[in-house]
Amino acid sequence: MQGNRRRRRRRGLENLKTLLILLLTLSAVYLTARVLVYNELAEHLPQGWLGRLVTLFRPGEELESEPSQTGTSLTVAVYPVRIAIHGREERFAVQYDTAGCDLVFEEVSTLLGEALSGAETPEPVSEQDWQRALGAPGIWMDFLGEVPLEVLYAWLSQGSSNPALEATVRQLAVALDEATGEVALYYHNESDGLYYACRTQVRYEGHMDQVLEGYAGNNASFAFELAGDAGYDALDPYVLILPTTPSPQIYRSSNPLGSVDDAMVDALQQAVSFRPQNNSVYPVANGIRVREGQETLLIGNDGTVVYDTAGEGAYRYPVQEDSGSGLPGWLEATWSLASGTVGSYCGSARLYLLGARSGDDGSLTVYYGYSLNGAAVLFPDGGCAAQFVIRKGQITDYTLRFRSYEETGKQSLVLPERQAAAALDALDPQGRELALYYTDTGADTVQAVWEAG
Repeated sequence: MQGNRRRRRRRGLENLKTLLILLLTLSAVYLTARVLVYNELAEHLPQGWLGRLVTLFRPGEELESEPSQTGTSLTVAVYPVRIAIHGREERFAVQYDTAGCDLVFEEVSTLLGEALSGAETPEPVSEQDWQRALGAPGIWMDFLGEVPLEVLYAWLSQGSSNPALEATVRQLAVALDEATGEVALYYHNESDGLYYACRTQVRYEGHMDQVLEGYAGNNASFAFELAGDAGYDALDPYVLILPTTPSPQIYRSSNPLGSVDDAMVDALQQAVSFRPQNNSVYPVANGIRVREGQETLLIGNDGTVVYDTAGEGAYRYPVQEDSGSGLPGWLEATWSLASGTVGSYCGSARLYLLGARSGDDGSLTVYYGYSLNGAAVLFPDGGCAAQFVIRKGQITDYTLRFRSYEETGKQSLVLPERQAAAALDALDPQGRELALYYTDTGADTVQAVWEAG
C-alpha cells in the first residue's frame, strides 16, 4: 500500500516536471518570437509563419500589421481592403476582414512592388483582357479609395519613382499573360475609365508561382464569372462573391469631442500646430472658436473641426513639392494632419485615402474616409473623415470629422449576397456595385447594410 502511494507520488511529480518543462519551452519560444518581431532579424525571416506563431501565444489579440496611425507613415492609408489570389486552377479571396487582408497583403506586397518597379509604358486593353487577367494566375487588389500608382510605388519602394505610373486606381492586378508567359500589371484607371496593361520584369516560373501556390482556393468568384441563373446579373461585374455570407460587427459610435474642456482644446490646438498660449478662445453657437492672427479653428460640439484663414499669407501648413521621401508633398502634409487628429481618436476604425480632386482654380482637395473591417463608413451629408484644400503650396482650409468606433462583439444581420443582389435588381438593374457600408447618423451604434455603390 505504501509502495503504491510512493509510486503514484513519483508519477505525479514526473508529470508535473514534464508540464513545467513544456511551459518553459513554450515561454522561451514566445519570447524569442516577440524579440524577432521587433528585432531587425525579423526583416530577414518569412513574415507569414512568424506572425502566426506570435498570434498563437496571444489569443484574442490581433497581430499588429502596421505602425500606429501617426506621423507620415502611409501604411494604413493605402492598404487594400479586398485581395484575391488566383493559382492555376482555384482562387482564394478575403474581404471584410482587415486582419486577414493585411496578412495576405504583407505576404504578396513584394510582388506588387516588383511589378510597379519594372512597369513599362501602359497600353490600353479591352475589358475582356482585364477579365482574362482576373481569371489568370495572379493577384487582384481593391483599395476602396482612389490611389495614385506613384503613391503605391513610392511607399512600397521607400521613395523610388517610375514615370510610367501616372494613373489613379482603385483596382489593379498583377497577372500572368498566358499567351506570352510574361507577367503584366493591369489596372482600371479611375481618371478616364479605361483599362491598361504594363509589361513588367516579374518572373513567373520559380518566383511568382511559388507565392501563389501557398493559397488553397475558397470558391471565391467575381460576379461576371457566375452563370446568368446564379442571380447576380444586376451587379457590377467585379463584385467579389464568397460562398459564406459576411458577418460584420456592430460598433459603438461616439463623438470624442462631445464634452470639450480646456485640456481638450489645448490638445487639439497642439495637434494642428496652433500655439494655445497665443490664441483667443471664446464660445460661439454650437462650439468654440480659436483665433490666431487671421486663422481660425472652429471646434463644433458635433465633433467637426473646421480651419480656415482670411489672409493671403497663410504659412502654417506648407506643402513641399519634394517631400524628401518620394511621396507627393500633398500626401505627406495631409496625412500627417489627418492621422495626428481624427486618426488618433477613431478607435477600431481605419483611415484610408479616398482620393484627390483638382479644382478649376488650381486648388487640390484631398479626402480621407473611415472604414470598419474593410467596409466604408458613410455620413448622411456625404462628408468624410477629413478633407483638405491646398492652394499655392499651402493647406488653406480643412474639415475634420471626429468619430470613435468600438467593437461590441455583436454581429449585424445582413442578407446573403444572392438575396441582396435580387433586391437590388428589383430596384435598379443597372449593374451597380453591391457592398457593405456603415452609415453613421450620430446614433450610439452603427450596423453594416448592403448598399448599391
